[in-house]
Amino acid sequence: MIRTALLLGALTTTRPLTGLAQQLKLSAEVGKAELFEGEPIYLLVRLQNLGTDTAWGTFFGAGTLPFTMAVTRENGNPVPVRMPFVDVRVGLDWRGDPVPPGASVMNTLVLQDLAGDEWHGGRHLFLFHFPPAEYEVHVEFAAHLGVPRTAPLTLRAAPIIFRIRARTVTEEAEVSEVESMWQMDWDTTSVGGQGPGAAYKAALIEWIGKRFGEHPDDPFLPFLLDNGMYSLGPTLMRQIEAGKLPRFDPDTSEVVSWLRLGVIERQKSSTGGTRLVQALSARHPDQLAALRTTLGSTLCGEMARYQAQVSRQLQRSRSTQPR
Repeated sequence: MIRTALLLGALTTTRPLTGLAQQLKLSAEVGKAELFEGEPIYLLVRLQNLGTDTAWGTFFGAGTLPFTMAVTRENGNPVPVRMPFVDVRVGLDWRGDPVPPGASVMNTLVLQDLAGDEWHGGRHLFLFHFPPAEYEVHVEFAAHLGVPRTAPLTLRAAPIIFRIRARTVTEEAEVSEVESMWQMDWDTTSVGGQGPGAAYKAALIEWIGKRFGEHPDDPFLPFLLDNGMYSLGPTLMRQIEAGKLPRFDPDTSEVVSWLRLGVIERQKSSTGGTRLVQALSARHPDQLAALRTTLGSTLCGEMARYQAQVSRQLQRSRSTQPR
C-alpha cells in the first residue's frame, strides 16, 4: 500500500545542505515517572536541530518506517510493539525535509495504541494494556533513510523509564465510569429504535465538563476531547447513515471548543496537552496563532508554534498545486 503524504510536499525543497553545523537530536518523554493502570500514556517525540545550519532528513512521523520503538519490562522481557507501517511516495526531485536551525518537529501519540499486552475480551479505551510494572522505552529514528546522497544516520533518544502502579479506589471508579461511557458508543441494543449510542456524545460532553470543573488536570481529558469525540460505534453509524440521527460534529461545537482550549491552558506543560494541541491544529489552524503566543515557552506553546508552521506550509503547498 502506498499513501501520499501532503506534508512531504509542503516541506520539500530541492537542495539538501550538509555540514558539520548540522546537529539533530531525538528526544522522547511521557511526562511522568509514575502512572496508574489504565491512565493514558502520552508519548511526545521531538526532533530538534541544535546546529546553526539547516538539517535535512527523511519524513519524521511516528508510525512511518524510519521511526522504531522497543519496550521492555523491569524483568527484561519485551512488550509487544505494533507500530503501523506507512509507505510514503515522494516526488523524483525530493531531497529530504528541512529542519531549520533551532527548530523542532514534534509528534504526540498514545502509547497504549502502539504497544502493550492484548486485552482479553470486552471493549476498552485503548488498543493495548500496560499492567502494573516498571517499563523502559527506546525510540530510534533513521534520519537519512531514503534521502539521496546522505550517509546512514540513526538517532537514539535517551531511554524513558516509568512505572505503572495499581489503581486507587477512586481511580478504579473513574476508569470504570469512563469505560462504561465509552462502551455506550458500541452498544448494539435498541429500545424504540434508539440505542445507548445515540446518547453517547451528550453523556461524554457532560462528563468532560463536570470533570474539568472538578479536576482540570485529569489525564483522561485530552484523550476524550480528541479520540472520544470522533468515535462512532456501529449502531450510531447505521442510524446516521439512515438519516435517523444527525451527525455530531465536535469541530463546530462551541462547548467542545471551549473545553479543549480550557484543558490546553490548564495542562499546557504536559504531554497530554501537546496531544490535544496537535489534534486541534488539524481542524482549527486558525486558533494556533493565538495559542502559540498565550502558551509561551511551555510544551503546548512549542507544539502550537510547530503546528502553525506546518499549517502555513500546507497552505502554501496547496496554493501552488495545479488546479
